[in-house]
Amino acid sequence: MKFKCPLCGCALTENDYHKVIKIREKEQQDQAGELAKIKAKVQAANAAVAAAKKREKENKIKAKQDAENARAQGALGEKKRSERLMQGQAAKLKRAHERIKMLERGTTPQSIGLADEPVLVARLEKEFPDDRIQHAGKGGDVLHFVRFNNEDAGCIVYECKHTERIQTDHIQQTALAKKTREATYGILVTTGTRKGFSGLDRESDVFIVSQAGVLTLARICRDSLVSMVKQKMDAAAKEAAAKRLMDYVISPIFKTPLEEAISHTLRAHKNLIKEIKQHMGDWKERHEVYQTIHHDVYHVQKNIDRVLEGIEPLNLEKPRFEPLALPLPSN
Repeated sequence: MKFKCPLCGCALTENDYHKVIKIREKEQQDQAGELAKIKAKVQAANAAVAAAKKREKENKIKAKQDAENARAQGALGEKKRSERLMQGQAAKLKRAHERIKMLERGTTPQSIGLADEPVLVARLEKEFPDDRIQHAGKGGDVLHFVRFNNEDAGCIVYECKHTERIQTDHIQQTALAKKTREATYGILVTTGTRKGFSGLDRESDVFIVSQAGVLTLARICRDSLVSMVKQKMDAAAKEAAAKRLMDYVISPIFKTPLEEAISHTLRAHKNLIKEIKQHMGDWKERHEVYQTIHHDVYHVQKNIDRVLEGIEPLNLEKPRFEPLALPLPSN
């Protein structure tokens, strides 16, 4: 049997042939081992690349989530801050609206709230510091004791009613208080209206007057009581004089100018309310412009910081305007 070399085809002895075969097998085994090592390295490299891509993707997702969380936290913090500011201004705004409503009902700044007993008492004490003013408890009568030469010259009783309409039972209540308190004059101070009422009227021997006219009427009644004392009138004469004064006060000669003054006051303050609303509109618009400028500048500064940190900039959001807070005058 002849043996040929598997590589070059030359004749070989049997012994040489088997040596060549063994060498060939070993080379093939070595090549297979090297190939396996190379494949393993390629697989490891591919796995490393895939892992790196996965980590990069996860980092991007995490960075986006962190940015969204930070944005949400910032928005939440800004919302809470705005809520605190709005709550802090709520009471002031409520008082301002109440004050505007009172003006719209038609009063001078000095007569606001004179249909409330505590306010009326304070105003009477200021207008007539020498007299004695008493308030008979919450919702009770206001008693005005006129003083002259350190003695009581007479009494005026006031009933204060905050109603839309002038009610008959309030007039009767004032008349009863006048009788019970032995007052010379009874005055119903009201925010209400009725047909033909222009700010001053008389019924059941008591005056009915709007807030804007009560202090003027109180001074007239007070001066008449002082005059009665100066003239040394007895009780009957005082009663007759008081009735003559009441007749005069509601007569056209006196009533018309007073009602006109009250009407002019109401009209003037309606115009004042109109001006206030116009100014408030202008101030609110200007206040929002200032807040918009501040919001935009703050947004640009924040995005500059984000860009420098390698974080995606935020979109510009609509500013949340804080309410305009105006200082209120003290009582």
